[in-house]
Amino acid sequence: MSLPVIEFRYLAQIYSPFSGIPAGLDDEGVDHEDPTLLFVYSGMGSAWAYVSPRFPTELTRFIDNLEPDEVAESLEIDAGIMLVVDTDWNGIDYYAFAPADSDIRFAEGVEFTGSAAQLPQEA
Repeated sequence: MSLPVIEFRYLAQIYSPFSGIPAGLDDEGVDHEDPTLLFVYSGMGSAWAYVSPRFPTELTRFIDNLEPDEVAESLEIDAGIMLVVDTDWNGIDYYAFAPADSDIRFAEGVEFTGSAAQLPQEA
């Protein structure tokens, strides 16, 4: 099962629902010390601002070739959540969070090809 997604429009700072720590994407950057922050994808720059070292190496090697929704579909993360935040003129940003002690594993059927994750085909 992929990460549950919550979409909303919001112009202020995003905070982790698990730790209460700000997720960043401001002048100070992303808080790399928050163990509940899994990733931040900046829609304005179409780039990964942060990817947690908790992610499997097979995924992080190819992260630049993946979109946030593909990452969310590729992993099963206990109690994890992805926030899709419309920041108006700055585009849409993606944040994923999970409790610090949650398990992160590949979703059933996910395989890695030469340069990216291959998701299971719908029947």
